[in-house]
Amino acid sequence: MKFSIRVSFPESGKYNWFEAVKKYKDIGFIEVAFLDSELFLKAGIKEIVEPFKKIDIKASSIHFAQFKLSNLDLFSSVFNKTVKIAKLLGCDSIVIHPSMGKYEAIKKLLKEKIEPVLKNEELYLCWETFESKKRIFGSIEGMFDFCKNTRLHRICYDFSHVHKEQEDILNDLKENINIIKIFHISNRVKNSIKQHYPIYYSEEEMALDFNKIFTFLKRKGFNGHLVLEYLPRFHPQLLPDGLILKDQYEEN
Repeated sequence: MKFSIRVSFPESGKYNWFEAVKKYKDIGFIEVAFLDSELFLKAGIKEIVEPFKKIDIKASSIHFAQFKLSNLDLFSSVFNKTVKIAKLLGCDSIVIHPSMGKYEAIKKLLKEKIEPVLKNEELYLCWETFESKKRIFGSIEGMFDFCKNTRLHRICYDFSHVHKEQEDILNDLKENINIIKIFHISNRVKNSIKQHYPIYYSEEEMALDFNKIFTFLKRKGFNGHLVLEYLPRFHPQLLPDGLILKDQYEEN
């Protein structure tokens, strides 16, 4: 397994993209994240991929900009551009949030427009776990069932979005490891809604023991990426945590 850091592209131009990527060169991978669909479409592809030509670092995944089912034309445009970026960066995984709404509203688009491209370009759409019944698929279990019936869709398992006890999470991983391609890793404060905390945060009682989780994944032979994703106020902890994890759990 390989560790990565989520890094958001500066759609509003508030910081230097080259320096943001360079910061994590010793980790070896970053997830390139986008937020606003319309700003994403205005961003130049050359500007997005240029740092990867000059820095010894790779993209573990591309995080799809947020979208609404009420504007599927915008979704298609964002998808097509995201595919171009993924191919230029030599990355096969596109992480996507399940939007609010019903699966039926996007089923035709996925079948007719999205899946043929995924197949031809050898890419995977990795649906990020959310528990809300108001989102596509209705539940995490619904997401698992959907991905088990196709080879083009996979799971991005986000530990902060799954509000289960550790043993239940380990059971999720055991039963679905073959369809999980990416993990988003951060911790949650126990018995609280606070999430996306550092995995080894010591100032409050955390919900998850990541040493047990990583040991389990290593024993299972998981060979995908684990992407650290913390709240902005914890971003200074991303690099030191990533280096520790890389040293302890990555195989040379």
